[in-house]
Amino acid sequence: MMTAVGVLDKVMAILDAFEDGATRLDPAAVASRVGFSTPTTYRLMKAMSQHRLLDLEERDYRLGSRLLELGSRARTGVHVRTVALPHMRALRDALGETVELQIRTGHRRVPIEMAVGRRTVRTTGQIGVPLPIHMGASSRVLIAWLNEERAMELAAESAAEWPGRAWDADTYRSRLRQVRDQGWEYSDGERDPETSAVSAPVHDAEGYVVAALVVSSTMTRLADDTHRAEVIHELRRTARAVSGELGYPTPHEQEQETLG
Repeated sequence: MMTAVGVLDKVMAILDAFEDGATRLDPAAVASRVGFSTPTTYRLMKAMSQHRLLDLEERDYRLGSRLLELGSRARTGVHVRTVALPHMRALRDALGETVELQIRTGHRRVPIEMAVGRRTVRTTGQIGVPLPIHMGASSRVLIAWLNEERAMELAAESAAEWPGRAWDADTYRSRLRQVRDQGWEYSDGERDPETSAVSAPVHDAEGYVVAALVVSSTMTRLADDTHRAEVIHELRRTARAVSGELGYPTPHEQEQETLG
């Protein structure tokens, strides 16, 4: 497949050169397979190795470790979305509010699934559009269980990319600790002055946070203490159900393991 981006086409052609089972190839061998000059192929393969798309072994290259990481993320995203969607729809029907599933990619968060609310006035977003990791309830949920310094690095990178409003690192660090303690997060007009959101983590079998489940609404509705309490309760229950299907122990199972 050819696109309008020639360099990308060449990178994909080089990766495809390994598809017949060859584990190690030198630039000359790759050049003969893809039809590029050897200097061009060498230059591209060297750059690809810097991004770990290829790994250099002596004078030969093999497919890089980053491809495994990306493939794992892709499989996780597809699996989480498949498991979560029925629960998201049930949560949407119970609350009437929009429910999103978001994952982290570097210092960004991306909605990968959505169940749009039933109410006349409702919030909505766009699947696949990157959002900042330093603003919003789901942002803190997605990084709160990382090493704290790494989480702060990601938030700082996000703040540099989206410099629209002031960002206080000390306040953010404190909020991350609060999220870990309480197991959920609430934001009020933080990214959009007319919307609020509540978010809870989705864990996999190893305990990693692989996604954030989000209920978003108008500021007016989530300002109501009774409705917000219901949203938090139902959201956390749903996040635990999705995590359980991914193999994460339920609180009862965790207690049994501790007692055992």
